[in-house]
Amino acid sequence: MYKTEKDKSYKFWDKVSGWSWAESAANSTLVKHLKSKFGIYLQPDDTVLDFGCGTGTITLRIARNTHKVYGVDVSEGMFKRAQQNKKNQNIGNATFSKITALDEMFEEDFFQVITLFNVLQYIGNRKELFKQFYKLLKPNGLLMVAVPCFGEMNTSATWYVKFLRFIGIMPETYFFTIGEIEKEIVNAGLNKIESVRLSDLPEIFIVAKKN
Repeated sequence: MYKTEKDKSYKFWDKVSGWSWAESAANSTLVKHLKSKFGIYLQPDDTVLDFGCGTGTITLRIARNTHKVYGVDVSEGMFKRAQQNKKNQNIGNATFSKITALDEMFEEDFFQVITLFNVLQYIGNRKELFKQFYKLLKPNGLLMVAVPCFGEMNTSATWYVKFLRFIGIMPETYFFTIGEIEKEIVNAGLNKIESVRLSDLPEIFIVAKKN
């Protein structure tokens, strides 16, 4: 069972949910890359889980191109912001929830696609999470991940991230390489079918399929 309430970082996300940068994903390189995947990896009849949806900026874009999207987040503040964005955009096929336990919220083999964007760097028990995603995906279902791999950065950049974490601009942050995160996904039983570097951060975009 994966329970995100164990992750104390939700307090940080509650605090920053009203900050303007919380909506900054709208015109990001990730969104531009994701738009190219509509009709390829994301189909009009798909049911999608957007894990760590934040304010719902990307979730609502996915909703316009799929059948149903469930956006989940640990933060009450982010949940409320996402609900307001949904209302403002008048999108009816997106549902937002605060996470309790994934295996209590959804049945196994429920989703065609699970998306996880700019979240993994804040999660310590990733192996357990990937196993849970495997259970939730339908046969041939897809996991789509975008994450900055801070383990690839040089020493000065690493210390800068640690400084931002120290002064409270970033929550607890985990460092791993591209190879390490790809291995964790494969070890969960998923086959990698695409891996694209989005930026020099370095930010990687990975698509993997359930066996």
